[in-house]
Amino acid sequence: MTAKQYPVLPFAARELRWQRTRDFMRDKDLDCLLVFGLKGRERYEGYLANEVLDGVVVFFADRDPVHLTWTHHRYTRRLAANMRDVRFWIDDVRVGPFGRGVVQALTEEGLTSSRIGVVGMTGSSAGEMEGLITHMMWDYVLSNLPEAEFEDMSLDFAQTMLPKTPQELELVRFAAQTAEEACQTMLEMIRPGVREAEIYAAAVEVLHRNSCTTTYPHVIMSVGADDPGWAPPYWTYAGGPSRTVQPGDLVQAEIMSCYGGFETQVQMSVAVEPVPKVLHTLHDVARDCYDAGLRALRPGAAFLDVARAMSEPLLKAGHYNMTPLMHSLAPAAFAGHIALNAEQIPGQDTRRVFRTVEPISDLELVPGMAFAFEPNACTGQHRVNIGGTVVVGENAPDELNTVPCRMHVVS
Repeated sequence: MTAKQYPVLPFAARELRWQRTRDFMRDKDLDCLLVFGLKGRERYEGYLANEVLDGVVVFFADRDPVHLTWTHHRYTRRLAANMRDVRFWIDDVRVGPFGRGVVQALTEEGLTSSRIGVVGMTGSSAGEMEGLITHMMWDYVLSNLPEAEFEDMSLDFAQTMLPKTPQELELVRFAAQTAEEACQTMLEMIRPGVREAEIYAAAVEVLHRNSCTTTYPHVIMSVGADDPGWAPPYWTYAGGPSRTVQPGDLVQAEIMSCYGGFETQVQMSVAVEPVPKVLHTLHDVARDCYDAGLRALRPGAAFLDVARAMSEPLLKAGHYNMTPLMHSLAPAAFAGHIALNAEQIPGQDTRRVFRTVEPISDLELVPGMAFAFEPNACTGQHRVNIGGTVVVGENAPDELNTVPCRMHVVS
């Protein structure tokens, strides 16, 4: 039996990313770039370090960067004998409070009155619209570097990260294929009487067995005949035995499969007989949205034009969507329309009004960009969500998933 191959980035990828970053800094007239990863879902620091220390990379224009972490044991894992063959990308790792570390690194390089870019000051990823940086940390930086000019570069740098090299796409494909396997596992086990926690565990086991992990919110799961929510299962925090699949239920999951720092996503949907007609209707609308996206996803196209194309079948049918029909991956910084026809969403009252969230920015598509196609069509308390990861190809879209791209029916 041939051993499974696990692709990794060669050390030469470091030079390519670092040069791309320095080109970015030159174009933006920056003397330094602070890349905050911290505990954010996108782990931006990993792009420059090829590891995550829950910290900050201080990236200079003309010397090797400094990697700041909050604790010594993020560094000491490097010392094990079975890690000695690993070529770490950043040698200068420092431990301590981040505000102090940033000030010290910039002062050492004589950059106390320079123009400095910041990644993580604002955000557009799920749950991080107001950025990652804490008030106490940033107040320390501003108080101790009063002559420095700081400029938010979060979305600009995210756009720089989006085009993937052929080597990077190997890792993207690996993550997507593992997610495909997790979806197949779900399909084979979903039957009446099976506990939600067992389905969840089986999907996650597939990821971990293949050296993949997840990013926040890890695995979203919905079980029930009338569950319009989209969140991690309630029991993952509150405890309890989890829900049990019943006849007539719809079991859906969004799995964020990550490998080598690259996130992919799949939206698995399995209906248990008897299946109401409304679910078949919603599935057909969602699939029409997916196909519209495939037709529009081409090099040179505008992201927002693709997002609008995907929304047309939904709007024509008169339904609403709970989550964006598409968004970028690695990082998930560009998202399409959220909550079209928001007035239809159940659960609203005078204190809780849901509104459509418009995209905040556009970009031109180029080959190698990866997107989550996640068309969801909703009416009342019914929702069908399908889709997977799609890459912009030279001439046509490259679909990395098949199983989650339609609703399955089991008895």
